[in-house]
Amino acid sequence: MQRSLLLLLVGLCGSSVYSNEQTNSREVCYFGLGCFSIDGNFNDPVNRPIQVLPQDPYTIRPTFALYTRRNVNTAQNLVYNNRDSVSKSNFRANVPTKIVIHGFTGNGNSDWNQSMKRALLNEGDYNVIQLDWSRGSGFPFTLATANTRVVGALIAQLIVWLESNFGANRENFHLIGHSLGAHVSGYAGERLNTRNKKLGRISGLDPAGPYFENTHPEVRLDPTDARFVDAIHTDGDSTLSIIKLSGGFGLMQPVGHVDFYPNGGKSQPNCNEPPSGSVNGIIGGTVWRMTCSHNRVQQVMVSTILNPRKNYRAYPCSSYEDFKAGRCRTCGTTGCASMGMRAGEWNPNGRVNVKMFLDTAGTEPFASLE
Repeated sequence: MQRSLLLLLVGLCGSSVYSNEQTNSREVCYFGLGCFSIDGNFNDPVNRPIQVLPQDPYTIRPTFALYTRRNVNTAQNLVYNNRDSVSKSNFRANVPTKIVIHGFTGNGNSDWNQSMKRALLNEGDYNVIQLDWSRGSGFPFTLATANTRVVGALIAQLIVWLESNFGANRENFHLIGHSLGAHVSGYAGERLNTRNKKLGRISGLDPAGPYFENTHPEVRLDPTDARFVDAIHTDGDSTLSIIKLSGGFGLMQPVGHVDFYPNGGKSQPNCNEPPSGSVNGIIGGTVWRMTCSHNRVQQVMVSTILNPRKNYRAYPCSSYEDFKAGRCRTCGTTGCASMGMRAGEWNPNGRVNVKMFLDTAGTEPFASLE
């Protein structure tokens, strides 16, 4: 009951006015993207008590800002169905493409997005695309949650168009999504999943928990959405802890081929009190404490890219309690995996939802304490 009440509160957070069409309809269709329904697996009164249809793509209007080693600091906007926007850019179909996707209330120009872009271009010769869907990611949370479906569809549409017109290959695309962005990635991957082709990789960075945890795989990120799906869980504490002003924005449910749980995945070290002088006032401190563990995953992912020689090895284990008790200090037949960018080196061998644990430092580069 407490969880249902909390989800209702989260859904109501932020006032809004919906059109009669959205209020009374159970389905909405958009040209080129198909239809979006709140029936079927999306009709989940327990985990999704407030049902909302997504806004139209012209309202959300996501942008795809391309950066490469030839234009590290100057964005080149890629526009679906605008051939010149691609042909006159530095996009190259023969190199891997990374799409970075922000979450709730985020934007493509945030400090994290820029840090991720710089780290990726320092690490490899990539097309790095910063997706900005800030027109659809704001309050209320329920509407932002619904909009993830349209944004995912638009990503898939762009990738298919790049394949058809410029020789790109969806297998060479890696989507890196934080919070709601992780589920955006899942929706994109689901649409790109055909008999012979699949999206290459999805990295879910503390995938959002409210309105997604314990839902059907169609509703959330899951291992079928890409050839390889890895997730890092940093703020999976009980959703009720949001009321306690201590976090709980992520989920604990495994959603990938491999799921990493640094420090148990519920909360992160050094997130109890903000550093001196880093925030202003009681409200600033409260917001910092609520979001620290959820946002820590952003720093962790960047650190794994910038510090490839540091130890981020995680061990397969059934629970953090067993890990702390020393029962999982060998890699066994499953093998250990490196959390973060190098997770893709691990071979799942048909396995899914493999849980891996490690303890990390509470400061950069957030490497393993072993």
